[in-house]
Amino acid sequence: MSDSLKATTNATSQAAPKKAGAKPSVLRRYRNQIIIGLILALGIYIVVLLIADNQLRLETEGIGETLSKFNAWMLLPLIGLQLVVMVFRWIEWHYYLGVVGAARALGIIDSILIQVAGFVLVVSPGKAGELLKAVPVKAKTGVPIARVVPVILAERIIDGMAVIVILTVTLLLAGDNLDLGTYNDIDYDLISRTIVFSSAAILTAGMIIVQIEPLARFGLNILKHIPILNRLYAAAVVFYESSREIFSVRHVIPMLGVGVCVYIPSVLSLFLVLLGFGLDPSWTLLLKAGFIVGVSSAIGALSFVPNGAGVTEISNAGMLLAFVTPTNPILTPIVAAAVALVQGLFHKWFRVIVGLGVLVIFRDRLLGDNFDAALDDLEAFQSENHR
Repeated sequence: MSDSLKATTNATSQAAPKKAGAKPSVLRRYRNQIIIGLILALGIYIVVLLIADNQLRLETEGIGETLSKFNAWMLLPLIGLQLVVMVFRWIEWHYYLGVVGAARALGIIDSILIQVAGFVLVVSPGKAGELLKAVPVKAKTGVPIARVVPVILAERIIDGMAVIVILTVTLLLAGDNLDLGTYNDIDYDLISRTIVFSSAAILTAGMIIVQIEPLARFGLNILKHIPILNRLYAAAVVFYESSREIFSVRHVIPMLGVGVCVYIPSVLSLFLVLLGFGLDPSWTLLLKAGFIVGVSSAIGALSFVPNGAGVTEISNAGMLLAFVTPTNPILTPIVAAAVALVQGLFHKWFRVIVGLGVLVIFRDRLLGDNFDAALDDLEAFQSENHR
């Protein structure tokens, strides 16, 4: 712990003895969430690998042998693409900090460090720990937690919107070249297109409603009268009040463009991974990669599993076998599993590893002056909004 943090802690302890042990216990809770998330993720991967390797080895080579055949020259562009992803994620983060008045006071270096270190927080169960990113921002700028939290939520919402855009554009560009198939008399191609296009329409309607306050208030009042969902009403009102500016069209349109740029490198990454395992490049293969990345990202985000561990890999492998294998027999089940693992490493875990390094190296700077007081504010904010 840095000298400044110790001084802050000691001063706070003298001023409020009753809370002397509160902050360490709060930090310990967040730390434990991350550790639990990492352990859960590791356990899921071990189980998935053991089952896959045991089942697929009956007909072919195991996971290890298949992974060893990956073209190592692809690693450099894969790392480069993920660095591009991190840059675009920071642009989105810093832009929204500017919207709430925190960017200038925070500075670019601290903004980068908080964002990159924050990548570690995605491994907390349900990504609950991500709100912790608001604490160093509050500590360094004085901007209230209630204004910073919508920035973090906006990142997640823009991610979801970007996925819908990627899927919609992919299906429109692909046309008949992307046939998602019919199995057991169920037309999955029609179902998938209907879901994607309906989601795009709902997204568009939702953005229009948010921009018109009377319509937004009307929608919130409807929510208040729906059983079960009515418990979300108070939180929804607070969120709407604090994030109206963030979700205005003049901010959403450019940030949605940035959000799409976040996912394009991940689409290219899956495409390169497939090439690295011997598949021939083609426009159709790239479009299929775009669809698979979009769907698996959505599934992983909705699963509430730490960083989508195992969930996105299984969905990736399943879609690869369904949509890519029919025209690429080289993509056997074991190869599909290997592709999913390599893609998962770069798409999800590369930034977590980098974030851990930044968190360790710059811990004192991140947990500097006023961190404890800002942490108290986050706790108060969460308690207020969970009543």
